Amino acid sequence: MRTIRLGLIGAGGIAQTHCRAIADVEGVEVVAASDVVRENAEKTAARWGIGHVFASYEEMLQMGDLDGVIVCTPTAVHAPPTIAALKAAKHVLCEKPMEATLDAAAEMVRVAHDTGKILMVALKLRYSPQVIVAKNVVDAGTLGEIYYAECVADRRRGNPGGSFIRKATAGFGAGADIGVYALDTALYLMGHPKPVAVSAITSNYISLHSEPVIGQWGRGIDRTEVEDFAAAWVRFENGARLVFKTSWCMHMDSLGGTFFLGTKAGLRVGVGEVRGPEEGVTVYRDEFGAMTDAAVQNVRPVEGIELFRRENAAFADAVREGKPSPIDPGGMLLTNVIIQGVIDSSAAGGKEIEVKVPDVW
Repeated sequence: MRTIRLGLIGAGGIAQTHCRAIADVEGVEVVAASDVVRENAEKTAARWGIGHVFASYEEMLQMGDLDGVIVCTPTAVHAPPTIAALKAAKHVLCEKPMEATLDAAAEMVRVAHDTGKILMVALKLRYSPQVIVAKNVVDAGTLGEIYYAECVADRRRGNPGGSFIRKATAGFGAGADIGVYALDTALYLMGHPKPVAVSAITSNYISLHSEPVIGQWGRGIDRTEVEDFAAAWVRFENGARLVFKTSWCMHMDSLGGTFFLGTKAGLRVGVGEVRGPEEGVTVYRDEFGAMTDAAVQNVRPVEGIELFRRENAAFADAVREGKPSPIDPGGMLLTNVIIQGVIDSSAAGGKEIEVKVPDVW
């Protein structure tokens, strides 16, 4: 098995998670680390035995034996290093969400198509047993035509603070940070229908005005510049509808759950933060002249680091075998289309606005 040699662009917290995961993946090695704060790259290199350290990713990309990179920069600066890496003939695993603006995300996909290099966005839940089984259920035609769905990603007091709450570094808040997991799961299971309109509401009132409570996450969240709550109604070209709800902070235990209504059956999926009432996969339909609920057995939660291992292994395998991206960037772009629509609709007072999918090739 040929060893795939990777470099880190950005050596912060999420880079440590990738290094930890890759340490247990055969045939993959992180051989270089770059960060605008060179000390961060040096610390990461020392911790994980990485041989090359750079303050400039442009310099790192000149390494001739580098197969690909993992982009671990803040969301609003995903595009420049991704595009530079693709143009330098390196494959890219980019942390979610794809980017802070639709235009930047679309350019990433265009360059990936033009260069023929892999662009994979790190959506770990694609590798969860729940989503894999749910996809099998849908692909078997069990649901018939999906005409309505709801997807949820929520926390009660989970504003992460730091770079996540500043527009300059994050661009979006909960809608893109954890909401992208819900959106990607829904679009993936629905077959990536084309969104045409969005109406939405966003808020960051709880972060700005609530007193600190026991068990809350980040510090300094009263300086939050992005949304900590979003809810949207999405219309698709094929006539289907999607309700999308996400929260970092709220006075509630759950925003509901993620489910799909089809002409033949319904499906509820619970995994990680895209959970609602409980984790698992259940199919609801009429059989034997009665209403039946079929809960899939032995679909147990998988720890987060294992999901990172699986996504990194899938990326490395695609690089090694010359396969397409394990997560189609064109389909992933639809999450940016919807999230941009959420922000634009909210700014317009919540009225429905048309959204357009960029022509990326």
